[in-house]
Amino acid sequence: MAVAQRRPILALCLAGTVLCLLPGQGFVGSPAGRLSNSRVVARVGAEYQERQSPRDADLPFDAAAATGDTVDVSFKKRPFGILRYTPGNGGKGAMVQEVIGKSRYPGDPQGQGFAAGVKGGWVVKTINGQDVQTEDFNTVMDLLDDEVADPRFSKSVALAIEKQGGRKAQPAEAPIAITFATIPGYEWKGEVLGADWEPAHR
Repeated sequence: MAVAQRRPILALCLAGTVLCLLPGQGFVGSPAGRLSNSRVVARVGAEYQERQSPRDADLPFDAAAATGDTVDVSFKKRPFGILRYTPGNGGKGAMVQEVIGKSRYPGDPQGQGFAAGVKGGWVVKTINGQDVQTEDFNTVMDLLDDEVADPRFSKSVALAIEKQGGRKAQPAEAPIAITFATIPGYEWKGEVLGADWEPAHR
């Protein structure tokens, strides 16, 4: 009697093992890795704008029109605490869109932008004295080398660089002196990140 009771249990165990070994199958018979693969594949080979996708509030701008007030900021190290930039018309220039809204501790690299009062709507005018106001957006991004990216996308970033034939420029040497300029009459409508903002909120 005991032997007869063990047989159905053994059969169930063997069936479960076979299901687990079937290619592409995970628990409950669902295709394994479907969620993670869709998130990774969508990012492979993507450029900055694909990784840091535009928002509805992003308004077009002409970088050459940034002839207003200027602000000089020195960043000691990367990252600067600026989460996102957007290109101007024709893919020229770069505008600050999102700045981390706090400094967690004295000397926090990701609090540098906040501590310096950097604001959305400011256009990058010069980097270490080099005029980049109307430079190609990808070139400005390579000089800044300031992307706060999810580590999972490191491979996609490498593929994107390879796809475009290498970096457009080598990262500027730190400390980095950046002059930002405003566009007279331009109304920035982006999001101001509060002190309670965390990366998980994206």
